[in-house]
Amino acid sequence: MNNELFICVATKGKKEDTLLWQTKNKKMEVYFKEHNKDSLQKVYNKAIDFAIKENVDHIILCHDDIILENFDYSKLKKHFKEYDVLGVAGASQINVQQPALWHHMGRGKLHGAVAHLDGTQKSMTAFGPYPHQALIMDGVFLAISRNVFKKIRFDESCPAGFHFYDLAYTLDASLAGFKCGVIDAYVTHASPGLKEFTTDWTNGQKWFFDKYNKYVGKTVQI
Repeated sequence: MNNELFICVATKGKKEDTLLWQTKNKKMEVYFKEHNKDSLQKVYNKAIDFAIKENVDHIILCHDDIILENFDYSKLKKHFKEYDVLGVAGASQINVQQPALWHHMGRGKLHGAVAHLDGTQKSMTAFGPYPHQALIMDGVFLAISRNVFKKIRFDESCPAGFHFYDLAYTLDASLAGFKCGVIDAYVTHASPGLKEFTTDWTNGQKWFFDKYNKYVGKTVQI
């Protein structure tokens, strides 16, 4: 395997059915956790354990329904000279309030751009200027350097196995003094995002506010 980079993706079914597998560069090595029933926090912590054991420099944790357009690891490594955690969408300042969505809490301080796929049509959602340092970032695509994942783990106490893992991880990294950065990596996402506030998501939001209780109702910035 490539000891510089480890890419981990969780999917509920077979890897061959995922958009990422169908569109990725054939030379790109990606580990798929197939038929996954575990929380993303648990899957990603296992990926971290593996990366530490194998002395990997960087890990990428991303959704299975994306296209990594023109993926260039050498470009990522240049961004890692400035940032410790990389993403494609996030906020540099947040007001910790309901609903706990990064683009709602960070309104006015958003960064990044993501293409969305509807059938064969693509449209670009531009959030704000980038590259730019961020406080929190969306988990559609996260690249993490070894100096961070050796110290920061995903919080498995979160009751929402597919929500808030990203906000908590990037916020924890930022609060620990690491630099998160929204970069110019081109990602296409075949999902519009959260469609409704499910019970799972609502439980996750309560957990998020309990975890960061001292910041609720306040403005947090870099």
